[in-house]
Amino acid sequence: NYFKAYRNIFPSSWNDGIVQNIREEIESLGQNARKCVENKTIATREQDRFRHLFVQMGFVLVEMPLFKSFTKEVMANILESCLDSNWGYSYLFELGLSLQRGNENCSDDENRIAQVLVSDFSHFKEVLTMVWNQETCQKPVEDTVRDVVVQTRASKKAPCIEHIDIDREELLTSFKKFESEYKTF
Repeated sequence: NYFKAYRNIFPSSWNDGIVQNIREEIESLGQNARKCVENKTIATREQDRFRHLFVQMGFVLVEMPLFKSFTKEVMANILESCLDSNWGYSYLFELGLSLQRGNENCSDDENRIAQVLVSDFSHFKEVLTMVWNQETCQKPVEDTVRDVVVQTRASKKAPCIEHIDIDREELLTSFKKFESEYKTF
């Protein structure tokens, strides 16, 4: 880094073309992914390949900040193209579920990126809502209240986190009152 100011020691030409090559690779991944969703028949047949290509673009999105906005635009355009078809909404919902659940044949990193993609794209909002509802509705209220952890950061300057004690009985009582009022509507 210190030699960057001295062009005769550290020429900027070493990276000429690298940025362009990466952009072209992102575009290539995007074009191949778009081909996988040209119509319902192809989308059904190429579902695994599309997922793989989308996750590969996700690696660029997450791990290469310089290309984040460009990659996100390419990915969003592909998802939008799916929504132009009557089968697109259900296809994206299934894709979102697949990304959220992970795949046992994929690496931990691929599954992590897949989950990041679900949270980063509004196209998968329904999946996040469904997963949230499943997780919260299936767990008894008492368990949820028992497992609640409340923390605060002492100040913006001090990164130390302090735990806050809460009155779990009061929280449970408040929830039951809310629930009884909510059900009257």
